[in-house]
This record gives sequence, structure tokens and C-alpha cells, in this order.
Amino acid sequence: MLEKTSGLSLGMEDEEDEYVVQCEGREIHIKKDRYYTRKHMWAKKISDRNFRIGITDYAQKFLKEVSLVEISKNVTVGNRVEADEIFGTVYGKLYANLDLMRCECVAFDLAAPMSGEIAEINGEVMDNPQIINASPYEKGWIVIIVIDPESDLDDLITPLKYRKMLERKEESPFRIV
Repeated sequence: MLEKTSGLSLGMEDEEDEYVVQCEGREIHIKKDRYYTRKHMWAKKISDRNFRIGITDYAQKFLKEVSLVEISKNVTVGNRVEADEIFGTVYGKLYANLDLMRCECVAFDLAAPMSGEIAEINGEVMDNPQIINASPYEKGWIVIIVIDPESDLDDLITPLKYRKMLERKEESPFRIV
């Protein structure tokens, strides 16, 4: 299967539908039927201009147990997002940091992979964020974005490039709150 979108192509080099890579002691799955961002988001084309957006297996594994998905207060269905704009945050479960004698959690900012309009927010994930841990590439999607007709998708990367990025162990996208 080969699909072209704005100069990018998703090639299925072999029969497997995903890559598996070891990263920081964890087995990470990378689906081959979608695009990725350097900020550990994925975008799967579901129709002409509609893309389903979620966080990668890498991101959900480092969050450990997702406890809350928060879409920014002003982002709702029908609102525009710009490429790379933070439109929400996924929070991991609260844990005790005994060295600092405080409670902390890991947070991951949701950055829009492309510009467009929010067409749908996954209500199931808002009500039960643990779906992201169980199914980050299928049921755990966050939003659907209808991209602008002239939208530039050149910042998206192929599954193979995303795999190579993980193998290089680039800077972590997580923050402690």
C-alpha cells in the first residue's frame, strides 16, 4: 500500500503493519498506516481532508497510567487550531516524589500536527482517559481535524523516520507538574 499526501508517502515495506523498537527499556509500537510528529503525536488520514489525531505508544507508555485528558478551555468542535499549537494536555497518574516530599504527575502537551478545524473530540477518551493506554492507535484517539485545503503537511514524518527518531533517543517531550 502506498499513499501520497503533500510529498509524504507511507510505504508498506513488508507484511507487518507496525514497527517495534526498544526505547529506554520499553517496547514501542509504531503503526505504519499513519504519519507522526517529532512531538510524539500521530495523524491518520480517514477521508479527503479529515485526520484522526492521537498520542503515540511511546507517549502513553511514559505517561504510565493516563488519569486525565484536558482539552484547552477555548478549544471545542468548530474551533481552529494552527500547526504546532498546544490544544490540550494529557496527565499521568499522580505519584509521590519522596525526595522532594511532594506529589507530582507527568504531563504531555497535545500539539496540533496540522492547521485546521476541530471536527470531533473523542468523548469516550474524555470520560475514560485510560483508553489511551489500552488502545493509543485505535480507540484512544483525541480529536479529528479537518485540514485547510492549502495545508502544508511537510512537518509530518513517516513511520520509518519516527522509528529512527526514537532509536536516536531525542529529548523527552514530558514535563513534571
